[in-house]
Amino acid sequence: MTATTAPTTLISGGTIHQSFLPARTVECLVVSDGRIVHAGGLDEARDRFGDVDHHVDLEGRTVIPGLVESHAHTVFSGMISQWADLRPEATGSVEEIVRAVRDFGPQDGWYRGWGYDDTLLTEQRHPDRHDLDRVSADTPVLITHISGHFAVANSAALAVCGIDASTPDPPEGRYIRDEDGSPTGLLWEVGAVRTARDQCPPPSKADGLRAATEVMSAAVAKGITQIHDLGIGSQLAEAEFDLLRELAESGRMPVRMYGFVRGDLTDALLEDDPDVMGRTFGDRLTIAGVKLWADGSIQGLSASLIEPYHCCPDSRGDLLLTTADIVERARPHIESGAQIAIHANGDHAVAEVIAAYEQLPAPRHGRAGHRIEHFQMAHADHVAACARADIGVSVFANHIHYWGDRHRDRFIGPERAGRMNPVKECLDSGLRTGLHSDSPITPMDMFATMDTSTTRRTRDDHTLGGEQAVTPEEALHIATASSAALVGQQDAVGTLTAGKLADLVVLSQDPLDGTVQAPSTGTFSADHVEATMVGGTWVYER
Repeated sequence: MTATTAPTTLISGGTIHQSFLPARTVECLVVSDGRIVHAGGLDEARDRFGDVDHHVDLEGRTVIPGLVESHAHTVFSGMISQWADLRPEATGSVEEIVRAVRDFGPQDGWYRGWGYDDTLLTEQRHPDRHDLDRVSADTPVLITHISGHFAVANSAALAVCGIDASTPDPPEGRYIRDEDGSPTGLLWEVGAVRTARDQCPPPSKADGLRAATEVMSAAVAKGITQIHDLGIGSQLAEAEFDLLRELAESGRMPVRMYGFVRGDLTDALLEDDPDVMGRTFGDRLTIAGVKLWADGSIQGLSASLIEPYHCCPDSRGDLLLTTADIVERARPHIESGAQIAIHANGDHAVAEVIAAYEQLPAPRHGRAGHRIEHFQMAHADHVAACARADIGVSVFANHIHYWGDRHRDRFIGPERAGRMNPVKECLDSGLRTGLHSDSPITPMDMFATMDTSTTRRTRDDHTLGGEQAVTPEEALHIATASSAALVGQQDAVGTLTAGKLADLVVLSQDPLDGTVQAPSTGTFSADHVEATMVGGTWVYER
């Protein structure tokens, strides 16, 4: 056969996992012009391509398809380094929060902090405006809960935002009030949080670009080649899209990104560019659709449940969008070409979203069906309904590790906690299923997420719902081909097949050889990543 004239790279000399369900390995890969042009035998590759331009000898190492982080917040993840660290590892009381925010100092005229968890504070409560007034009586202070669904403002920040006793609650949120009706400073759920966050001074362009770049660089170092950003604009409003577009069009985006724009910002984006849905900028950033929120957070007691919270028999959480609301809001976005992705943690919210999707048309252009994000409290009948309606689900498996013990003992009780995040059931039902970190809510590390999916181990080293655990092969399939299918990219990436884009990861050890042990309890570790390729270009090499 005639040798190709295009520059070629031959990869051989180790274990190359072409796919996981079914399990297939090949002897070598040949990459040219950003795509895999051969996946098979070494002798055939030499016959077809002759002397290649580059030869990568794996020397016994392992290659897998690039990993897909199916739900994260890129700019948000990068911005938290510019705020006081209030995560449980750093602060254990309201007093420590006040001290940490004060010591960190203001940035652009506001004090900011992120990551407190009221359920792990000594006082077992959210801070309030009086607490934060001790940081500063005159300068605005805004701190955000670990879930991202709550924030607390001091008196100065409330004044800047125009929030007082006479201010009506916003859509999709509440201003928590004291006995005389005055706001306590606690902003409950996404609609209320936005009213303050959008008043914060935006970071400089350089800071925003640096934040996004650092997150993406860290992602490829952990073998992630594709990120689904669920809520572009969640931190910087319209400027967030412009920032990501600049990175993509200037060739500074090392990963492929599929973005879902914050629902309340979409109309303005469509006014500027009516055809933006489905468009790709550079060759890495695609605007896939729109993100909506149907409920809140289980650990914040705002996820919408059918049965009451275990610790609060009088509360079933907050439904932010009913079925009718979703249909009304989503239909025009779908007509514009958008795929819809809706946050739903509680089983009540999941049911409302499914009912809405059953009434709505599928996305245009043959892209993947609409999505449910998190899917934590889904019942078996919800899984079956999603399979019938071609609804994809991105499952927040990391919740098992980080909050599983408290979900079992405090929030929802052992029975409901045991089937939380039903990854195995979703896979067995044929759903397009993804795994995610929801970074920065938990760290963006797909190896750790796969580890949790296979072990169902909590932070206190208990097994929670072992029947929902998947095998290592199944976890790898979900984190590659299945997650890619959530945005209709299963024919482009997810397996190392001739014709597909050359997105792959080189590992020092094979996670499926039966002998590798991660630093924790299972098979997977990002420490094994040696190199990452996206579109035929090495974007990370150790």
